[in-house]
Amino acid sequence: MRSGGGALAAVSAGVYLFLYAPILVLVAFSFNAGRLTAAWTGFTLDWYARAAQDPQILAALRNSLKVAVTATAIATAVGTAAAVAFHRWRFRRQPALDTLVTLPIVVPEIVMASSLLLLFAALRLRLGFLTVILAHVGFSVSYAVVVVRARLAGFDRSLEEAAADLGATPLRAFFRVTLPLIAPGVLAAALLVFSLSIDDYVITSFVAGVGSTTLPIQIYSMVKSGVSPEINAVSTLLLVATSLLLWAASRLERGRRGWGTAVPVGAALAVLGAPFLLGRGPAGGERVLNLYIWSAYISPETLAKFERRQGARVNVDLYDSNEALMAKVQAGNAGYDVICPSNYVVQILQKQSLLRALDHSAVPHLPNVDPRFLDRDFDPGNRYSVPYFWGTTGIGYDKTKTGPVDSWGALWDPRFRGRILMLDDGREALGAALKWKGFSLNATDPASVRAAEQLLIVQKPLVRTYNSSSFEDILLSRDVWLAQGWNGQFAKIMGIDPRLDYVVPREGSGLFIDSLAIPAGAPHPELAHAFIDFTLEADIAAEICRTMGYSTPNRAAMPLLPESMRRNPAIFPPGDVLARTETIQDVGEATLLYDRAWTEVKTSR
Repeated sequence: MRSGGGALAAVSAGVYLFLYAPILVLVAFSFNAGRLTAAWTGFTLDWYARAAQDPQILAALRNSLKVAVTATAIATAVGTAAAVAFHRWRFRRQPALDTLVTLPIVVPEIVMASSLLLLFAALRLRLGFLTVILAHVGFSVSYAVVVVRARLAGFDRSLEEAAADLGATPLRAFFRVTLPLIAPGVLAAALLVFSLSIDDYVITSFVAGVGSTTLPIQIYSMVKSGVSPEINAVSTLLLVATSLLLWAASRLERGRRGWGTAVPVGAALAVLGAPFLLGRGPAGGERVLNLYIWSAYISPETLAKFERRQGARVNVDLYDSNEALMAKVQAGNAGYDVICPSNYVVQILQKQSLLRALDHSAVPHLPNVDPRFLDRDFDPGNRYSVPYFWGTTGIGYDKTKTGPVDSWGALWDPRFRGRILMLDDGREALGAALKWKGFSLNATDPASVRAAEQLLIVQKPLVRTYNSSSFEDILLSRDVWLAQGWNGQFAKIMGIDPRLDYVVPREGSGLFIDSLAIPAGAPHPELAHAFIDFTLEADIAAEICRTMGYSTPNRAAMPLLPESMRRNPAIFPPGDVLARTETIQDVGEATLLYDRAWTEVKTSR
C-alpha cells in the first residue's frame, strides 16, 4: 500500500508540475533583469514599474476588466434565470432547446467570431465596446447555464413550496430561499465567465473596434517584436488577483467569513483597480484620430507630440496579423482613420476599393522618403499608401556553430539536424524554398509551388520548430543554430551576443514594406493626412526608428540616427543586398496553391 501510495503521489506531483510549471516560469521571468527570456540575468522589479507606466498596457488591461465585469454580470444573470426556468418547467422540444443552449460551447471559436462579425456588420453596429460585450455574453452565457443547472440538480423544491405556504411571493421565495442555496453555483458560474472573458482573444480580435483593445489582443499583437517582460509582470498580477478571488470564493462556499475572506478580496480588488488609477488621461481637445497598428511600431511619446501639436487625442488599437487587419477593414464598420498594412495587403485592399486615395498636397514631407521605397508595384504612384517601416527576411545564425552562411541551402544541411528554425508562415517558408531554387517569391505556376512544397517536406525532419513570434529568443538561447526570420529581431539579439549574425541569402529574399494608409470609411481623413505627414518629418521619423528599432525608409532621417544604427547591415543592408530582394504580392487565385502546399507541409510526417 505504501509503495502504491508513493507512486500515486509521484504521478500526482508530476501532473501538477506539468500543469503549473509554465505559470511558475512566467512568474519567475517577470522578475528577470533581461528583456529576453533566453537566460536569467538577475532579479529586478523594473518590469512592474514599466508596466505601471505603459499607457497602452494599462489601457488594454482597463478595457479587459471593463468588458469582463460587464459580461460577467449580464451572462451570470441571464444564465441563472435560464437555468432556473429549465429546472422548473419542461418545454416542448426540450432536447432541441438544450442543444441550442450548449451549442456555443462546442462551436469552434473562429466560426463564432466570423459569424458575429458578419452579424454586427449586417446590423451596421460600429465595432467597439458594445460589440465586444455582446460577443462575450453570447459565448459565455451557455457556461453559466450549465454550471447553475448542475447546482440546481440537487435542489430541494419543497423548500420553495414551504416558503410559498408561509405567504412568500415567487419572487421573494427566489431571493430569500432559492438564490442563497444556489449561490455557490452562481458564484462559480460568475468566476468561470470572468475567466473566459478576460482571457478571450479569437472572438475579441474579430469584433473589437476603436478604443476596445483588450489585454490578450495587446499581448498577441506583440508577437512581431517579441513579448515584453512587462506582459509577464501584468500576467503575474492578474494571476495573483484571480487566485485571491478564488481563495475567497472557496471560503465563502464553506460559510467562512471575517478577515480571512475580506483581506484577499480587498487585495484582489486593489490589484484589479490599480489600472484605473494609473496612466495618463486623454489629451485635450475634441478631435480624435483612430490608429490601428502593430505593437511596438510607435512610442507613446511620439503620439503625445502629435496630440499636443494637433490638440487631438489618439486612440491606438493593435492587431497581431495582416489577416486580422483585413477582416476589420473588410467588415466596413471599424471606424479607423489610419492603418498600417504590409505591402501585399495594400494591394488587396485597394483592389477592393477599401482604401482612400491620398491627397498628396496634404502630405508635403513625402519627398523625404527614399525613392527606392516609392512607386512600388503594390501601389504605383503611392496613391493609397506611404512607406513607414521596411525590412528583410533572412537567416540568423551562430557563427561559432555553423561557420559562414550565405545560402538558403544551409537550412537543408543535414549537419544541422534539429538545430534549424523556420517561420510558421506559409508564404515565407515556401518563399525560402522557391528562392533557393531560383523561382520568384510570387510564383503562380503549380509546378514551382509543388517543388517548394516537396523541399519543405524533405526538410521537415531537420527542423526543430516552426515559429514566427520568438524565433530570435530561441536562437539566442542556442536551442537552434540557424533561424529563418526578419531582420529587426535579429538586429536586437546581435547587439546582445556578438557570436550571432544575420544574412540575406545570395539567392535573394523577401522585402516587406509596412505602410500607412487611410481606410475608405475613415471618419477623420484630414487628421489622418496630418498624422501621416507628421511621421514623415525627418526628426519624427528618426525618433520612431530609434525607439522602435526597425528600418526607416525616410532618407531625411538617416543623418539623425546613431552611427551604430546606420552602419548595422542587419538594419540597413547595402544597396546590392536590397537589389536582390522582392516583395511578397497578392497572387490571386494562386493563393489556394500556397495554402494547400503549406497544409501538406505542416501535416506531413
